[in-house]
Amino acid sequence: METIMSMFATFVGFVGGVVLVTEFINKLFKVENSRVKWIISWVMSIGLAIVGFVLQLGIFADCGTVDQWFAWVKVVLIGVGCAFAANKTYDANEIWTALEWLFSFFEKEGKAKRIIMADEAKARRAARLK
Repeated sequence: METIMSMFATFVGFVGGVVLVTEFINKLFKVENSRVKWIISWVMSIGLAIVGFVLQLGIFADCGTVDQWFAWVKVVLIGVGCAFAANKTYDANEIWTALEWLFSFFEKEGKAKRIIMADEAKARRAARLK
């Protein structure tokens, strides 16, 4: 039971990490196209899964060794599962609002600008859901 709990915790943390890294890359390169954002998220999910496997981190430590082909299949499947979860999380309105607020601290505008941006983001998402 403890192994299952640690695997689940690793997966949840991995999904959250992919969402943060994807949003950082999108802000860094000013990506606006939604398809490009999805591609970045998928590449990051599978790429970070491979890095986790090579370093034998968390859930990837039980996959096997680098010279076993089936271990690579498991790692890619975990990366794909993470991509599905991360992309669904990436579309959630509350997550988006929180991420925009978090990344607004790295901009030079003041607190009022962050509040206005959060309100505008909520309005955009509400309009997109209609």
